[in-house]
Parts: sequence; C-alpha cells; structure tokens
Amino acid sequence: MTISPQRSPDPSDFGASACFGDCADCGRRHDLPAGNARALALDLMRELETTQRLDFRVPESEADPRYSLANVIRPGYGNMFGVLECQNAEGESVVLRAFSSLWEGIRDIDGWVLPLLDAVVHDEIILPGQAEIKEMTSQMNDLPSDSTEYRDLKAVRRETSQSLWAKMRAAYRFRNSRGAERSLDDAVLPGMSVVSGMGECCAPKLLNHAVLHGLRPISIAEFYWGIGPQKRGRVSGEFYASCEARCQPLLGYMLCGLDEA
Repeated sequence: MTISPQRSPDPSDFGASACFGDCADCGRRHDLPAGNARALALDLMRELETTQRLDFRVPESEADPRYSLANVIRPGYGNMFGVLECQNAEGESVVLRAFSSLWEGIRDIDGWVLPLLDAVVHDEIILPGQAEIKEMTSQMNDLPSDSTEYRDLKAVRRETSQSLWAKMRAAYRFRNSRGAERSLDDAVLPGMSVVSGMGECCAPKLLNHAVLHGLRPISIAEFYWGIGPQKRGRVSGEFYASCEARCQPLLGYMLCGLDEA
C-alpha cells in the first residue's frame, strides 16, 4: 500500500523551533530549530515511500517482514518519525533517525536510535508485567462484573499496574548536555503531569542518544506517516512540533546546556 506525503512541508507549518520546553533548573525556555533537519526528513520520507519498510538500510532480499510498514502501522493510524542533525567532536555532520513506539513493540532496528528504556528492564520487568496484567484482564472478562472475584481481581490488577508504572518511571534515564541524568519523575517540569508514553517519542530518544554519543544537536524535524484515511486528525507527510503533553515537559531539561556546549 502506498503512503505518500500530502504535500511538501512549508516553513510556516510550524515555528522556527521544532522542539522546545521550559527548564526549571535555569528558568529559561530552550529550543532547537528545524533547520536542515527538514530536508533530511524529506529524504527519510522518500526512503519509506520507496522501500515500504523500516529496515531500508539492508538489501531487499534480507528485509525482515516484521519491519514492513504494513505490519507496524495499522490502516487508519500512523506513527511519528524524527530526524536529528548533529555534529561530532571533529565537526562532521551526523544524522540520527528515530520512530516513536510502535504498536508491535518493535524497539531495535539498524539505522534507528534505541529507546531510552534499557532492554533488560523492558524484557525482564516490563514485558512480564504487561503479560500479567493482560492475563488478569482476560480472567475478568469471564467473570460477572458484580461478583466478589471480579472486584478482587480488579483491585489486584490496579495495584500491579501502578507498581509496574512506578518501576518504568524509575527505569527511564534522561540526560542533557550539562551531564545530568534523571529519572522520568525528576526530569519532567515541576507541576506537569507524568503521563504514559513519555520518553517513547522521537525527540527525547534522539536527544538522549546524541548526549550519550558526544554529539551536538543542530536541528530537528518530526513528521507523521500514516496508512489510509487517518482517524486522529493528523496528515501523513506533515511536519509537527514536539507534542505538548509527552515531550515539552521533558525537553526543557533535556535541551538545557546545549547553547553552552
């Protein structure tokens, strides 16, 4: 199935700052422009359009069916993709690419930055915990909703879910150019809600990877890519600034120190 950009993006689609956030540490708003990352993102769109898969860096004969866009993006829905232009210590250009969390749970593909959540934590704590919650939900579906067994199981499921969410928040490690490292609770701008999905979007993944590898971010662009008529109001191939609920409360801290690096 072909999924093409509706039109070439225009700079007026969003402001000069493609991602930004307020920082409690220094009391300033930090931002990163779209700059050349917009053109680099268009190159990525063309790769996705041509190959129809996320592992476009390998020959088609070696492509993994799990990474086809038809598999990881459901019809009527889409996913965010991001490109971060960086410089290394030698002043050379480095381009990083990221996708927001996929519904198939795919995390690690060559050519894309890794998630913030450690693989061991994800595989040994998060996945078993999610499976346990899913099993309890299945059991509840077979019980009368007014039964004691249903209410007791619902309470256990709630406690299990809350415990798992607390472990996830503690396991996330967000870094910035000042050399700071914080958990999700400590990285979020004070007064802002800590919501599910924080840390799974493109901008935090890209910025965290850059810091870990000694790269200086220069510009960033994020775009939406979908299959078929979209149900959530976004347009395939359009550029969007980093999201207000999940990203902006983190980006002030994550961008802090970049203008001094």
